[in-house]
Amino acid sequence: MAEKVAVDPQAFKKAVDEKTNARLKMWLEICAHCGLCADTCHFYLANDRDPKLIPAVKGKKVLEAFKKKDKIDEAFLEELYWTVYGDCTMCRRCTMFCPFGIDIATITSTGRGLCVSQGKVPENLVKTIESYYEHGNQMEVSEEDWIDTLQWMEEELQEELPGATIPIDKKGANLLYTVNAREPKFYPMDISQAAMVFYLAGEDWTMSSKGWDDTNLAMFAGDLKAAGYVSQLVRDAAEELEVKRVAITE
Repeated sequence: MAEKVAVDPQAFKKAVDEKTNARLKMWLEICAHCGLCADTCHFYLANDRDPKLIPAVKGKKVLEAFKKKDKIDEAFLEELYWTVYGDCTMCRRCTMFCPFGIDIATITSTGRGLCVSQGKVPENLVKTIESYYEHGNQMEVSEEDWIDTLQWMEEELQEELPGATIPIDKKGANLLYTVNAREPKFYPMDISQAAMVFYLAGEDWTMSSKGWDDTNLAMFAGDLKAAGYVSQLVRDAAEELEVKRVAITE
């Protein structure tokens, strides 16, 4: 849960202005209120068909934010926060049934970005973003622990396949393999199993000592600046190692 924050109307207005574009304006204004999206939403179905949880209604909350701009208050910010973080997973099922193709997920993400401008973000996502900046991954795995885990998994793998390796920072490989940061933290055997597949397939591959986490929870938080930073870590690793392709498991 996010802490209560003081509203900064000018920062909110600036965020609205920066995020306004023709496509978003069209999506926010074209809804015909036909209701086809209602039964596609698991929040709506799981909560006794509460009309406030119809995707079109949730989208209207973001539209309201765009209309208010610098006229927001703490009560409205709280409503927006729970709508975009608590009542939508951005699964896009509603968009599949919308006759206009309105992308509620993008609208929700935009609403989250407005909350970011106010520092109104779920606490766990804030901690995750801090970990990306400090450690380069979401699970606070240090580079030393990461390398140790890869070497440990290589030893385990070689007990079954003596010639198999888990290459690290190999330049010019065909494939850079990236993983969800939960794997080295909780499921390291997943890495050795992938290495087994690459070995048996004869793949020319490598893992990187940096930029190896392919998750991007900053994107789900709506913090696009942080999301860009996280994506750039993987790109930088790929360019530095001069690989041909990047395999993203997330």
